[in-house]
Amino acid sequence: MDPVTHMLVGAVVGQVVAGRTLGFGRAAAWGAIAAELPDIDTIVSNFRGGDRLDLLIHHRGVTHSLWFGPVVGALGGYLLPWSTNEPRTRPWHWMLLLTAALLSHPLLDLCTHYGTQLLAPFSDWRFALPALPIIDLGYTAIFVAGLVCGAILLRRGQPGRAVASGWITLAVSTSYLLYGLNLNAAAVDYARQDLVSRGANVAIVYAFPTLLQLHYRRVVARTATEDWVGFVSMAHPCPIVWDHRPRQETQTVLALRASHEGRVFEWFTTGLTAAYADGRRVFLNDLRYGFATDVLRGIWRLEADVGASSSLGTPRFVQGLRPAPSAANVLQLLREAYPTSCDERVGSLDF
Repeated sequence: MDPVTHMLVGAVVGQVVAGRTLGFGRAAAWGAIAAELPDIDTIVSNFRGGDRLDLLIHHRGVTHSLWFGPVVGALGGYLLPWSTNEPRTRPWHWMLLLTAALLSHPLLDLCTHYGTQLLAPFSDWRFALPALPIIDLGYTAIFVAGLVCGAILLRRGQPGRAVASGWITLAVSTSYLLYGLNLNAAAVDYARQDLVSRGANVAIVYAFPTLLQLHYRRVVARTATEDWVGFVSMAHPCPIVWDHRPRQETQTVLALRASHEGRVFEWFTTGLTAAYADGRRVFLNDLRYGFATDVLRGIWRLEADVGASSSLGTPRFVQGLRPAPSAANVLQLLREAYPTSCDERVGSLDF
């Protein structure tokens, strides 16, 4: 998730677990700081000069594991009172605050489809629940409303109700996450039925959130020989506009997959890649992310030049074009997500 949302979640968590003992403002501030701390892994990777593949390996790694919060939170909470002139008799309040806020980060990232290494460094398995896009304004607004409500209650001298409003905020946000997961499962079922009606022999179907809202899902299907990509609005399901392409497994494709960079990319994408090869270039495209139905047009891909005798050059990670953050693009996204009829939608986000 985006840094702002992480910090807002941490602020609410901080107020709930330690607002009455450490002060609501202080608890919210330290909760926000601790909730964003796990993303320090991106700074470390840049500091040591790591490339994009290095960042893929280490981001959402050790600092996002389930043990990081309890260990760092307990240690930091024990030491923090010395630097804040707090009585040494109550370190457990700080320990609880930091541990809960730190844990909120990987648990929230788990609910996106990027993948989070919850068991690092003991396992590099990427856990992912495709409930939310990485930026979801509705989810963020829940925590803004919760903090505003808590502030109003505090000004009225009602700290108990302020804590209760924090718990309500967490309950509403959890229901929002569960709703997102339910929408994703419904999108998978709808896409499967749509493909069966077209006579496609479907092997497996995936659905992924897009951006800013819950209902518009990117759907990816794999048959024994082809990859299919489309989009569906679960607010107003319509026949899906699909693009599909035969799967390529040429010698150059296999060589790219077998390279160190290829193995990292396949691990990062959990194997959801489509390949393209000609006499000059070969690439693997991440099927999970993209704004068009074109199977080969994704946000991220790994590519290499093909030389004499089909030899590969050094593979390189390429970030594809992303839509400009403009009002027109946001309106197009919302029109696709919430059409009034199936005739008015394009069925793609080809910005």
